[in-house]
Amino acid sequence: MKKTLIVTLILLLLASSLALAQKRKRSTGATRQRSVAQPTPTPGFRAEAMAVAEQIKVFSRFLYLYGRISNGLETADYQEKRGELSGALSDQNKQNKLKVAEKIGEMRGGLDKVVTLFQNNSRLQLQSSLLISAAEDAAAAQQSATAGNFDEAGRYLVKVSEKLTEVLAELR
Repeated sequence: MKKTLIVTLILLLLASSLALAQKRKRSTGATRQRSVAQPTPTPGFRAEAMAVAEQIKVFSRFLYLYGRISNGLETADYQEKRGELSGALSDQNKQNKLKVAEKIGEMRGGLDKVVTLFQNNSRLQLQSSLLISAAEDAAAAQQSATAGNFDEAGRYLVKVSEKLTEVLAELR
């Protein structure tokens, strides 16, 4: 009974965290001035740098939640194999796995748009090849998640974030 309750709580956390991962916070109050001066990208690459920065934010937010989500999914798989999970919870776990893979696919789609933006600028071919590599890693993460290899998918997602950070550093 306790294990079923724990799995149910984990699945509810998963469902709510997936919904929150895509929401953007909007501030209604006055914004604060930052005291630390940040370097600005060269004017010609400002739009590209902002696009990469947005992708870093998306992947970072997802990775923050992904550890707990994947742990919960793996725990539910273990309980299912041992026969400790009811049919309804087993079905919910399968749906949650699909949602994770779909979310990775959505993030990959956003990354593909950034790749296209870079490919259309002849001065960004080096960065474009790095972004293509990041997009390939995102595709591998999606495939791994679809296959139920969440640990491997997480490693690919970390690689994507690292490559996006490298691209942003090169633009500044």
